[in-house]
Amino acid sequence: MKGMEVELTTVGERGQAVIPKSIRDQMPAPKGTLFSIVMVDKDTLVFRRVDRKKLLGEFQNLRASVEKLSEAEIVGEIKKR
Repeated sequence: MKGMEVELTTVGERGQAVIPKSIRDQMPAPKGTLFSIVMVDKDTLVFRRVDRKKLLGEFQNLRASVEKLSEAEIVGEIKKR
């Protein structure tokens, strides 16, 4: 990994921020790339590129595991949290 380069961007009227081209080229992150965003604190966001196929597979596995549970078991698990 290269040394961390600092780039600046601004937030537009609709709340969108552009990822600078120099960073997109290193990822790569073409148009339509999916990212998850986590707010670490009020001044720090972390972006992570999401693999759509992997994410879909995880949801399919989750759905398969939930289908094995009864409605009462699902409600019980929700109430625990």
